[in-house]
Parts: sequence; structure tokens; C-alpha cells
Amino acid sequence: MHGINNNSVIEPLLTQDQALLLTATGNSADRSITVPDKEKKSSFKDLTSDTLSLIFRHLKLRDIRSLQKVSTRLRDLIKEDSALAKAWYRQFSSAHQNQLRMTISIKDKNQIRAWFEPFTNDPALLESLTVRQPTSVYSPALLFFTRAELMSQCKTFELVTKATIEKIYNANSATSTDELMLIESDNRVFSADLSADGRYLVTANGDNTAKIYGHKADGTWEIKTTIPLDRGVVSAIFSPDSHHLVIASPYDMVKLCDLESNESWKPKATISHDLSVCSVSFSTDSRHVVTASTDHTAKIYSQMDDGSWNLTAILPQYSPVHSATFSTDGRHLLIACWDKIAKIYSQNDRLWEEKVVFPHEEAILSAAFSADSRYVVTVGMQDCRAKIYEKKSDGSWEENTFIQDTKDVKSASFSPDGRHLVTTRKDQTVKIYGRKADGLWEEKATFFHNDWVLSATFSPDGRHVVTASRDGRAKIIGQQDDGSWLEKANIFHDDSISSATFSADGSQVITSSVDGIVKITELRKVEYLNSNFARASHAWNK
Repeated sequence: MHGINNNSVIEPLLTQDQALLLTATGNSADRSITVPDKEKKSSFKDLTSDTLSLIFRHLKLRDIRSLQKVSTRLRDLIKEDSALAKAWYRQFSSAHQNQLRMTISIKDKNQIRAWFEPFTNDPALLESLTVRQPTSVYSPALLFFTRAELMSQCKTFELVTKATIEKIYNANSATSTDELMLIESDNRVFSADLSADGRYLVTANGDNTAKIYGHKADGTWEIKTTIPLDRGVVSAIFSPDSHHLVIASPYDMVKLCDLESNESWKPKATISHDLSVCSVSFSTDSRHVVTASTDHTAKIYSQMDDGSWNLTAILPQYSPVHSATFSTDGRHLLIACWDKIAKIYSQNDRLWEEKVVFPHEEAILSAAFSADSRYVVTVGMQDCRAKIYEKKSDGSWEENTFIQDTKDVKSASFSPDGRHLVTTRKDQTVKIYGRKADGLWEEKATFFHNDWVLSATFSPDGRHVVTASRDGRAKIIGQQDDGSWLEKANIFHDDSISSATFSADGSQVITSSVDGIVKITELRKVEYLNSNFARASHAWNK
């Protein structure tokens, strides 16, 4: 059985065509292959198990699914080799694979069992999954793929609230109207983020603070640290490795904090701008932070060998910068500007050089890479359009698809596997697009809210989306085995939902609201509906 290495590269390296030609050769990678008699027509099923395993490694997920239907032998070999799981896993970047491995490696056998139990009560399956060593190279692929498949089979989810964190300031009959307005403002939560290891939760609050909570052994949360900013807090996010934190003011400041050995969080650096900060994000290796500002600059801070954070680059622009994000490999930077262009900068001997310019008809609100850096999507502020650009084999870029609508597109982001794109619109809709075999993109599904949709975020496995809307609902949308998309559940708040994201292992959804409440909600299979369906089917068959 062949494992998966960090870079998804196979030794010896064969193309798909070369692998399929193995029936006509006598040796490959020191493996003897019997050449069939000329009078006997060779077939795919005549190949050895080892050779087929190599071939599986070069086929796409849909191809392996098709092979399962050819014969019992192929189906059994695909199962024995975990070929489906490996093909699914190869769709992700190496950085995302590392993230999935980390999520699995921090779980013991009981935690892995508890991770699967919401979606299966099959004792044999649970036993086979929990006895595997999480550190082996193929375990994350098999575990995440199996769970994603189980979740996709659910037509709807039961939602179990695991934690509710409320920010309620005191008011009484003597409280004046002005004081009540101040209390309501202080109660607001603008964002909430759960660290990848699940140990910490950070909230950005209307009282100009970021509050960091720690997860206790009994499942409850307690405040560990409160970090104030002088002029408000609009967002706070953890680094991918859970060891760092950035807290952004909507005005002119970002604070960088590190996790100390005593589990406290300490500010380590301040990133200052002359005007408003529009976005802040980490590189996938957690060693760099980039900020975008209306002061016409993007700034990069990097962690030094001694643990300190230093300014390593300032990228001046001719207009306000609305967003700045790193590519998955950290070698490229994509910025979106008011002057109707997005730019890719590439790092060359520690210097960042402008490489590509993407035009747009309007000021660009945001721009994002796909996980494999093969595609870029730009969103115009008022032209009701998102554009997708594709990198060609010669390194040039050209426009692949443009998405036109009657209302403004507010955001667009790719799934972790790069196969789907989700957009939000001012007309209260969420649209999901899929990449076709020819590389072009087509609309797959549309979902509706009763007010503006503020964000739409994919789950780590790429099979689910959670939305955040001003109508007080977060919708959980999932892809079925046939490729269609289905609304599976709604999480409700009493006011506009400011953020909604999945936990790193995909088991929970974290929502925050201006109603002052943060909810951590676990997804489960609806046993009641399933049992009713089974009983109805049994009665019908009788």
C-alpha cells in the first residue's frame, strides 16, 4: 500500500499515459511485469496489484469512482489501497494537507471515535477507523475522506449547541436611553475565530477589546486575556498553527500577539498605518502577516529567528488597497486596489517584485488565489461582476470566466480543493460555481437569504459552505454524492450575524452576532428523520 507524502509526489514518477502503457513493458520501478501472449489481448484487469496502485495515484477522483464499477477485483483493490481517499486528498495543497494532518494528530483514539459518532453508529466502521495510527502518512486522507462522505450523505443536520458566550452589560430601570444605546454598542461582537487546535476562541467586540477564551476540561470556556485597542476592534484571527493572533482596528492599527509558554497571550508588535486598515491575513506557514490599508500601502511583517516580528516589506500603490493575501506556498502576494487593478507580487531573494496586473472595470473590492495558485478571482465594487483569471502552462495569465449579475457581487472565494467558488451578492443570494473538465466555470446552485449576505466560507473538506447574513441566519449548505448542493440547516441569532466559520476539523460552526452572542454549534446526523424514513420504507415494502 502506497502512502501520501507531504508534496503529493510519487516515486517513481509516471504520467497517467505511461502508467497505462505498463502492459506493454517488461519492467517498471524494479517490478516484473508479465507481457501477455501476442495472441491474447491484454486488458486493464491483467495488471498486478502493485501496478494498479501506481496507476490509481495518477488518476483523478472521478476516474477512480468509475473504475470501482468495472469489476469486483478493481473495487476491492481501490478499497484496500484507500485510492479514493488519496485521490481526494491530492486535490488539496500541501499546506492544507499539513493542516488536516495537524488536526488529526492532536486527537487520541477516543476523540477520533467521538469525531465520527455524530455521523455513524456502525461499530465495525468506528473500530476500523480508530485503530489506525493518526501519524501514518495516509491516515488523515482516509479519516477526513470517510467523514466527508458520511456528512455528504446527510440530507439535513441536527444542530447541537456546544457553547454560548454572551456579552451582557448591566442595565436597569434607571438606565437612560443614551446609556442603553452605549450598552447595545458594547455588546456587539464583530467576529469570532476558533484556533485550529480548538483550544482558544477570540472575539472582536464593540467595547474596543479582543477577548481570548480558553477551553476547559469540562467543555466550558473562560476568559484568558482581554486586549484593548484605543480605537475599536473589527476583527481578530488566529494563525494556522494556533500560536499567533492578529487584532485589527478599523482605523489605523493591527496588534500581533503570541501564545506564551504559560498559555497567556502577549502583544508582540504593532503594525501602524496612516489611514484605515481594510484587511489582515497570515501566510500558511504562520510566519508572515500582510495588511492592506487605504493609505495606499500593503505591509508585510515577518517573524524572526528570535521570535520577534519585524517589518520586512512596504508595497506602495497609487490608490487605496482593499485586500492583500498570500498564495498557499507563500511565494506570491495578491493585492486589490481602488484604481481598478489587482496585482501579483512574487518574492525574489527576499524582495517583492510586481509580476502580473489584472484589470477590472471598477475599483476592486477583493481578490483571492485558488489553493493551487492556478486561478485568481477579482470582485468589483459596483460593476456587479467577478472575474476569474487562469494561469497558463507558459506562465502567462488570461481571463477564464466572468460572472455577471444584476446586483453587486460582495465577495468570492475558492474551496480548499480549488474545485468550487462561492460568491455573495447584495441581492441576498449565495451562488456556488464548479470548475468543468475544460477549466471553465459554471453556476451550480443558488441559495437565498432575507437580507444582505456578509460572507460565505467553505469547510476544510470543501464539501460544505456556511453563510453569514444580516437576516440573523447562518445557512449550512452541503454537496451531495451526485454533485448537487443542498441547504442542510440554519443557525439563528436575534440580530445580524457578523461572522460564521467552520472549525479546523469541520465538526463545528462558530457564529458571532451583533446581538452580543457567540455560538459554537456541532453538526450531527438526524437520527430521528433517518429512523422514520427506515420505518416508512419497511412499511411500504411490506
